[in-house]
Amino acid sequence: MANKYIEEERIEALKLAKEIGAAAAARRLGIKANTIYGWQGRAKNRSIVLNQAGQPMSEEEIRKENIRLAKELKESKAEVEILQEALSFFVKRRKK
Repeated sequence: MANKYIEEERIEALKLAKEIGAAAAARRLGIKANTIYGWQGRAKNRSIVLNQAGQPMSEEEIRKENIRLAKELKESKAEVEILQEALSFFVKRRKK
């Protein structure tokens, strides 16, 4: 008879599998690796995205996270550009 796992157990198993790999997670949890692989496949087909806490994210949360990350990336690129200009300035100054 197949074991029945509640959604929270599956989410935790998927979170662990993401961290240490499906086979290692299966060994640690005492379930078959194919079970976790199946859950991963179904999660991928349903486009389930987990946040850093391992909880499923809604489409709105994903959208907000993408906006936040895009803003962070833009700021980081600007910081790198400033640092490159400063480095260039000091290199030119040192050559004199």
